[in-house]
Amino acid sequence: MKNKHVIIVSAALVCNALAQAPSPPVIVEEKVTETAPANPAAEAKGKAAQHRLDAAMARERLATAPLEIPAGKVGDVERTVETTTIETPGKPTRVYSTERNVVIVGGRELPYLTLPVLFVEGTADLLDEESRLAIEDTSTAIKAVLATNPTAIFDVEGHTSTDGSDEMNMTLSADRSRRIYTELIERYGIPASALAAHGYGENFPKYPNGTEEQMALDRRVLVVRMK
Repeated sequence: MKNKHVIIVSAALVCNALAQAPSPPVIVEEKVTETAPANPAAEAKGKAAQHRLDAAMARERLATAPLEIPAGKVGDVERTVETTTIETPGKPTRVYSTERNVVIVGGRELPYLTLPVLFVEGTADLLDEESRLAIEDTSTAIKAVLATNPTAIFDVEGHTSTDGSDEMNMTLSADRSRRIYTELIERYGIPASALAAHGYGENFPKYPNGTEEQMALDRRVLVVRMK
């Protein structure tokens, strides 16, 4: 597994959060795909509609503040069939719980949200209006959190499957995370101080040697509550 990562955009306030979590979390969750279907006019619209973001759920999830895990308790985290542990030499172990929608890294439990956005294959262009609506719903959730927690920070992360070259995937994940970051700031008015964006390429797949259907789950954009 390749270990390098590229930081694309970062907010001024994210430094404090990242200091507590040396390596921002990477989350694995289902129902996100970047591959344009054979008939975008019909199939893509149907798939996006099925995965429309639940606005209430998004607000609830992002409103949950990160939790500091007491020293010595990190190893007590329950492992289930829906828990994925990724160990990278020289970096903190990451434990992802898709049941609880949190990632545990560096002694902190961070809530996350997977955005149901679709992109034109091989680009950072949004595929359809449903994907834009998902970003709008995310912006509404972030604004609701900031209204009561103005110092909250959210990290937009882009990830890919292992299909394709490392360089191509790193660039693609960076471009997609930056696209969502830019949309949230320029179109929906989220303060830049509340956001950061990173591209991780194929560094953290759940299915490094999976089927096409499995690798589709590794192509994802996440919003992680860092502070």
